[in-house]
Amino acid sequence: NNLEKNLKDLEPRIKELKQSYERFLTQIKYLEEKVREREEEAKAEQEIIEEKS
Repeated sequence: NNLEKNLKDLEPRIKELKQSYERFLTQIKYLEEKVREREEEAKAEQEIIEEKS
């Protein structure tokens, strides 16, 4: 059946897309953590500046 063949052909592509999506989510989590770290650094720097004023 042609439909079954088409579905079978799509399986590897679906697997690739799932893996790509997982990598994307991992990158997003990494970037969110970096943003949080930078916000904390900026807050600490601001507090130091305010203490000196």
